[in-house]
Amino acid sequence: MWAIIGTVFTGAIISFFEIPHLIKNKCWREISVFILLLLVGMTLSILLIKDVIIPNPLDWITKFYDPFTSFMERILS
Repeated sequence: MWAIIGTVFTGAIISFFEIPHLIKNKCWREISVFILLLLVGMTLSILLIKDVIIPNPLDWITKFYDPFTSFMERILS
C-alpha cells in the first residue's frame, strides 16, 4: 500500500514542478503528452507493485512476424 502511495506522490511531485512551466509557456500539446506518459508510467508501476502480469510487447511482435519468418526460411533454405 505504501509503495502505491509513494508512486502517486512521486507523480504528483513531478507534475508540480513540470506543469507550471509548461502552462506559463502555453505548451498545451506538451502538457497533454506529459500527462499521458506520466499516467501510463504510473499505471504500469502500480500494476507491477500489485504483481499483475503485464504481457511483453516482444511476444506480440514475434507472433505478428512469425508467418513471414517461416515463409522466408522456406524460401532461403
